[in-house]
Amino acid sequence: MLVMFGGFGSYFLYDWKFGYPKKNFIIAHYKAFSAAGEAWAGNRGNWEEFAKQQQIPFEEDHSLYPPDTDFEAKWPEILFDKEGMEGGDDEGLWKTFSGEKGWSQQVDPQEDFMSKYKIDQQLYASGVCFLLTGLTLFFFVRTKGRSMKVDDEAFYSPDGAKVPFDKMTQIDKRKWETKGLATITYSDENGTSSKVKVDGMVYGQFKEENGAPAEALFQYILVNFEGELIELVVDEEEDEEADIPSEASDEEGDSKEDSSN
Repeated sequence: MLVMFGGFGSYFLYDWKFGYPKKNFIIAHYKAFSAAGEAWAGNRGNWEEFAKQQQIPFEEDHSLYPPDTDFEAKWPEILFDKEGMEGGDDEGLWKTFSGEKGWSQQVDPQEDFMSKYKIDQQLYASGVCFLLTGLTLFFFVRTKGRSMKVDDEAFYSPDGAKVPFDKMTQIDKRKWETKGLATITYSDENGTSSKVKVDGMVYGQFKEENGAPAEALFQYILVNFEGELIELVVDEEEDEEADIPSEASDEEGDSKEDSSN
């Protein structure tokens, strides 16, 4: 989770600062090539002079583009070439120009343009991811220095509580099989009833190749425990209801057999 949140946060931050503004920068140049294709027919007689006077059509909001953008930039020199513009082949010139720049040749000004709202969304998403990264790091550091263990006398919880076996009055293991979580009720030094958690998913885990340490620890507790054990038990009435269809089908089969005889 730490790597995932941190990775997504960095990805969103990059898009906010560089990725999305660069897309808009490319789109502005693509629009220049499209504008050249539209202007060619009416200006072919003095094309080179006309083309040199044209600027890249950037939007008024300069925050939509990279910080080092030259907003007074003229059309690329490749558009000055009359021979290249013959036949209105602005798309061919774009493929050549974008290929030299290492840009994507497939550009849709409507779909690919990143508005201020879309760019800001990346910053907000990055902030959320880094917040989750911080929370994950906090819990990671918090649990990394903790452990749960047992000895011949007691269970020691991750928060440092010592729970002697002879002080345990109840163990609730209904969530142990599904979530690796059990609750121990015991009498503390003041005679007050207290509870601690046995969290196998966080501490120890259940990997067979490691000997399933959490399961081994919990079984050791159960062996030394003499109080009330709460387990997940299937209701007998549910068992009887589950057996009814099979019994009914058996009776139906017997009746069919009798009728055939």
